[in-house]
Amino acid sequence: MALALGIVLSFVAAIAWGSAMVIFKVGVKKVEPIIATYMKGVIAVPLLILLGWGLYGVDSLVRIFYYPSWIWLIIAVISITLGDFFSLIALTKINVSIAQPVSAAYPFFTTIMLLIANVEIITWNIIVGTILISIGVMIISYFSSKAYNKNSEEIKEKNEKENMEEKKKRSPMFMGILFSILAAIFWAGTVFSARMILEDVEVEVVSMMGIRNGLMVITVLIFVFFRAIIQKERKISELSPFTKEGSFLAIGGAIAWCCGGVSFFTAVKMIGAGISTPLSSISPIIVVFLGVIFLKEKINYKQMIGVLIIIAGSILLSLN
Repeated sequence: MALALGIVLSFVAAIAWGSAMVIFKVGVKKVEPIIATYMKGVIAVPLLILLGWGLYGVDSLVRIFYYPSWIWLIIAVISITLGDFFSLIALTKINVSIAQPVSAAYPFFTTIMLLIANVEIITWNIIVGTILISIGVMIISYFSSKAYNKNSEEIKEKNEKENMEEKKKRSPMFMGILFSILAAIFWAGTVFSARMILEDVEVEVVSMMGIRNGLMVITVLIFVFFRAIIQKERKISELSPFTKEGSFLAIGGAIAWCCGGVSFFTAVKMIGAGISTPLSSISPIIVVFLGVIFLKEKINYKQMIGVLIIIAGSILLSLN
């Protein structure tokens, strides 16, 4: 029963994260990624803390600060901050239907961390799953870059200035994929850290999410506020989440953290990160369909093959 429920919760997390990623794509269009990072928590963090307090009491909120949980908490806060920041930067440079599949390779990096910590053993399905995920990422990267190269060939007969402008379009694609990979690495770090925190059976998932993400939001907000003071040309009013884009980011954050995050880490606590992490990485399928339907993005069959290979590799990892 616990295994079945853990698998269902992993799939719920995937759906929530995929849906939130599409919402973030809309919200981040006119908002700087570092500012968007804390705007995501405007609704989610207070809700998580209130739920943790109401459901489990104040002790559940302070338990995470006991040794050694507080050490893993610091690592988790740093990891999720950088992971979310890099993922939002990626969305400003490439389509969500490309960014999400690449960043969804985080199960691979999570597995590596589990192996290094000697929590899991290397099996044939880990090796094959890792190879499949790597191939999927390369396919998406290659054919996405090739699409830009094709556009360059169509204007070869134009003057040199126009050709130089076209070449500049390739850089965002490369950087977008690079930032997506970095997001995957740091997301793996926060999954691993949270898993270590949840070794303490008295730590509740909702409380952990509220404290971890709350500290992330506070850290980023302080940084952005002082940067705004130093950079006098930026108005403090521009940092307000009460805008159209800020609303999208806040709603997406509530879906991603309250629904997706709580479901995922509950699954981690029930069945372990080795199973729940890969299963939750089917979110690219959700993103691809939502991106095509609502954002009018295009994805060719070769990129779709890469998405499917990543998902196949992630599911194979779950067999471990």
